[in-house]
Amino acid sequence: MLEILRQGAQSWGIKILFGIIIAVFVLAFGMNRMQNDQTTVVATVNDSPILFQHFQERLQRNVELARSQNPNITSEMLAQMGFKRQILEQMVIEELMLQQADKLGLSVSKEELAKEIHLIPAFQNETNVFDANAYQNVLRANNLTPGKFESEYMRGMLMDKLRTYIGLPGRLGEGQARDFYEYGRSTAIVSYLMYPWERYQDQANATEERIAEYYGARKTDYTVQAQAKIDYLLLSPKTLADAAAVSPEEAEKYYTANKEKFKIEEQVKARHLLVRLEENATEADVTKAMDVIKTAQADLKAGKSFEDVAAKYTQDPSGKQTGGELGWFGRGRMVKPFEEAAFALKKGAVSEPVRTQFGLHLIKVEDMKAAGYEEYKDVSESIINDIAQDRAAETLQDRLDQALEMVLAGETLASVVKTIGLKLEVQETGLFTKAQGPWELAGLSPENVATLFDLEVNATTPSPLPIADGYLLATKREQLAESVKPLEAVKAEIVTAIIQEEALKIAKAAADQDLARLLKGETLSDANATSAETEPFGRQDAIAGLGMNQMLSAKAFETKPGSWLPESYAFPAGYALAKAVKVTPPTEEEWNSEKELWLTTLNQRAEEQTMQAFFTDLRAKADVRITNPALIEN
Repeated sequence: MLEILRQGAQSWGIKILFGIIIAVFVLAFGMNRMQNDQTTVVATVNDSPILFQHFQERLQRNVELARSQNPNITSEMLAQMGFKRQILEQMVIEELMLQQADKLGLSVSKEELAKEIHLIPAFQNETNVFDANAYQNVLRANNLTPGKFESEYMRGMLMDKLRTYIGLPGRLGEGQARDFYEYGRSTAIVSYLMYPWERYQDQANATEERIAEYYGARKTDYTVQAQAKIDYLLLSPKTLADAAAVSPEEAEKYYTANKEKFKIEEQVKARHLLVRLEENATEADVTKAMDVIKTAQADLKAGKSFEDVAAKYTQDPSGKQTGGELGWFGRGRMVKPFEEAAFALKKGAVSEPVRTQFGLHLIKVEDMKAAGYEEYKDVSESIINDIAQDRAAETLQDRLDQALEMVLAGETLASVVKTIGLKLEVQETGLFTKAQGPWELAGLSPENVATLFDLEVNATTPSPLPIADGYLLATKREQLAESVKPLEAVKAEIVTAIIQEEALKIAKAAADQDLARLLKGETLSDANATSAETEPFGRQDAIAGLGMNQMLSAKAFETKPGSWLPESYAFPAGYALAKAVKVTPPTEEEWNSEKELWLTTLNQRAEEQTMQAFFTDLRAKADVRITNPALIEN
C-alpha cells in the first residue's frame, strides 16, 4: 500500500488518498484504542473496545464510497448484504492485527517514518526533494496536522510490517517457482481426427413427436417476460432551463467575473511508441529494446506515418489499436521524463528515445496549446446554459410541487406540460421488463423500476421518483403479460437443434468405434474424419482449430508422444480423436527473462494465502463480543 501512496500521491486524487488514510487509520487503528469516554461500545476485541461513534464514522465513509461506485445502491440492498456487520468485522480484524503486532514487538522508528514520508511525491519540490512547506500545505488542505498524519501513517507502516512478517514463511524458493513456471508455460501439440456433426446431419431426423417433446421440456427457454411501457415527464434543471431568458450581457458579465474557471493549461496532443524495458534491465535487454526503436526510426525516416509505425512496433496494448494515440494532456499527467520530452518538442516533431520506468518511448507531438483562457465566443453557449440551469434549479422544487398537485388531482402529464410550459415534453419508453428497466431511464434504481412496472395501466406515480439531477413523473400506458412463444414460432429453431444434437451422437459413435480400432493398433482406411495437427497450446488455452476442452488439454500433457488419447472429445464442431505429438517446456532463456515477474507474482499469492490463514486462525481464537447488537442491526 505504501508503494501505491508514493506513486499516486502526485495525482489529482491526493484528497481521496488522505481521505482513505483518515478513514482506515484514524477511525480504525487510532481511535479504536481510545478510552471509552462514556461513548457507546459496539463490540470488544480481547477487551479492547470498538466505539460506536467510530463504527458509525467508518460505516458512513464506506456507504458514501459504495454509492459513488454504484449510484443505484439503496439502503435495503446494503442491508441485504449485511453491510454493517461487514464493516464491524473489518474493524475487528484490524484491531486484532494491531494487537498481534504489539505482541510480536513490531515497531516503526521515527527515522523509518521520516524516510517514507520524504518519498511521497506530493511532499516534494520540482527537484524531487522533500519540501517542508509543501508538506504543511498539503496537510492543511486536507484538514490534517503533522502530528495526526504522522501518527496514523506510522500505524499504516506497522500494519505493512506485520503483513510482511506473517507472509515471509509462505515465500517460494527459485526452484519451486521454476516448477510452477514450467507447468504453466509448457506447450503441447497433438494431431487429431475430427468427426464434424454436419457430416452426419443427413442421418439425423427431427420427428413431430421429438419436436413436441423438445419444446415441452424447454418451454422456459421460450418464455417472453412480462413487459410494460410508460409515458414520463422529467423535471430537472436541464429540462426546465430557459436559455432564451439569459441575455448576452449576463453571460459576458459571468465570464468576466469567473474568468479563472475558463483558464486552460499548456497542453500537447501526442502519440507514442513504447518498447517495454524493466528499470533494472541488463545491457543486453537495453540493446534489444534499442534495436526495435532503431527499426521504428528507420521506418519513420522512410516516410511511414507515426501512427502505422506505432501500431506495428509498440508494446503498449491499447496503442496497437490506436496507433499510440494519447490525446491532449497537460503537465503533471505523465511521468517526468516523458512529460519533459513531450513539452520540449515542436509541433510535428518526433523525439529521440526517452527512457522511463515503463521502457523506451518515441514521442510525436501532433499539436500544442499555449496556456491562457478560453475565448468568450467558445464558451458563451455553455455559460448561458449554466446560468439558465442554475435559475431552473432554484425553481425546481416549486414546479415539482405544482406538477404533483395536478397529478394528484387527476390531471394528465400533458396537462402538466401545458401549465408549466417551457421546453418540457411528455416522452415515451419502449417496452421493458421488470428486471432490465427502460433503457431511456438508465439512472433509475431497481426499486423505482419496480414501482413503475407495478403501476396499474393508466395510473400515474403518486410521488416523484429521483433520477439523475431531477425527478420523474410517469404514467403506465401498456402492459404485456408473460407468455411463451408458440411452437410454430420456434419450430425451425428446434428442428435445427435436434438435428445437431442427434448428429453429434452419431459423430461420437463413429469416433468411439474408430478409437477402439486405433487403440488395438489397426489402421483406418475409411474417410469418416478429417485429420490435422494443432499449433502449440498451453494447459489453459483454447486449441486453435478445435476450441476449448480441458480434459483433452490435460491428457495431452500426460500422454506418451505417439499414443492416442483414451477417449473422444467434444467440441462445437463435433468430436475429435487426438494423438500426443510432443510437449515442449519453456527454454532457459525464457525462464531468465520472466523469472523476476514469476517470483514476485507467485510470492505475492503465497504470502496472501499465508496471511489469510493466519488471520482466520487469529479471528477464531479471539474473544470478540458484540456488546450492543441493536446498534448494528440492519
